[in-house]
Amino acid sequence: MYFYTDWDSPVGTDPDVMAQVTDHFGADSDEATTMRFLLRFREIYGPNIPLGAVGQLEFLLDETDLLTQLSPTPDVIDNADTRDSVHSLHAHGMLLIADDGSLWMTFPPGTPHSAQGGAWSFVEQKVKAPAEQVGADT
Repeated sequence: MYFYTDWDSPVGTDPDVMAQVTDHFGADSDEATTMRFLLRFREIYGPNIPLGAVGQLEFLLDETDLLTQLSPTPDVIDNADTRDSVHSLHAHGMLLIADDGSLWMTFPPGTPHSAQGGAWSFVEQKVKAPAEQVGADT
């Protein structure tokens, strides 16, 4: 399973894109909700959104204790700022989704701590993909 093969690039400004979607499907439609998520991710990832990786990261944030581990206080269970920070680290290549669906802390190519020859350096597995998901894909 490869999480970086399907990319989306919404074309146009955020208000123009939303206007097109709401005109065609309605403001309360599932399509409008999906587009709001894509535009939110465009703010974090830039014009190209890795849909599979973003979806897997959202799954890991929802189905593991990663968000709780990273939250600024123990009583925060679903902090939007923490969630966005994790996505920002992912967008900058500091976190990557491996082919098995696990989340790894990484050093991007060409950085002082990257692997020999300037390749990706996978440093530490932060979250293993839940067994039921891994079993479903193998």
